[in-house]
Amino acid sequence: MIKILAFAKINLSLNILRRREDGFHDIDSLVQTIDLADEITVQQIDAPLAVSNDLKIPLQEDLAWRAARLVLDKKHALCGMQIAVHKKIPTGAGLGGGSSDAAAVLWAVDRLTPPVLSRKHLLDLGEQLGSDVPLFLYGGLMRITGRGEKIAPVFPARSECFVLLIPPVHCHTGSVYREMQTRITPNPRRPGKPQLGENDLYEAAVFLYPELAAYAQAIRELGAEYTGMSGSGSTFFAAFNDEQLAATARTAMKGTFPQAQVYLVRGTSTGFLAKGET
Repeated sequence: MIKILAFAKINLSLNILRRREDGFHDIDSLVQTIDLADEITVQQIDAPLAVSNDLKIPLQEDLAWRAARLVLDKKHALCGMQIAVHKKIPTGAGLGGGSSDAAAVLWAVDRLTPPVLSRKHLLDLGEQLGSDVPLFLYGGLMRITGRGEKIAPVFPARSECFVLLIPPVHCHTGSVYREMQTRITPNPRRPGKPQLGENDLYEAAVFLYPELAAYAQAIRELGAEYTGMSGSGSTFFAAFNDEQLAATARTAMKGTFPQAQVYLVRGTSTGFLAKGET
């Protein structure tokens, strides 16, 4: 049995370059994994593959189930797996929780059914599950290009802590991308050095979900080093070099938006962390 922490991520910057012929978009994004995490247990069993969590979706659409199924099928393994996911990363918030769970389960099921696959094989499986999955097989501070599958670790790592402000709004990624296409003209040559806090999806997200505007304004007024929106929303973040200032800002946001979830988090150097293996 393996117990894992599957970390969330925030997009410190996100530029949309162009829409590809396959329907995806080429992006250029600076991404940081953070210590807000789902807790996952994976255990080999002599029974069919099963996943338990609090998501109300069909099993075959669950990324953790699909990740385990990919590894078992690739290895022609006859065993099953019991996977329990305790969700702590909010869904529909641009934090990559589902993709992180998938990456952690890929790794764990691979470990439990030796011989282990190479990183390249795991990355190939991750790409089949979703554009964000490979980045969690790396973790840390990364520059992500292509449709998200091209990953370049960035050194040195950033040292800020972050206040996350998560409104009770679930943003639909596909809808935000479609709206974005009517608002900007993608330019494949535009990005040079990533601009911290810049997000090409912001205007589309606020247009579709106008209630986000008040949260965005409040986060900008915290006096942080920089602020932004993660992914297609709805999470806003503020970066601080001083943890005491960050703690004060978190308290202020909790008071102003009691309906929201507010966290104080730090960056991680990995996309997941194995807590124990028995």
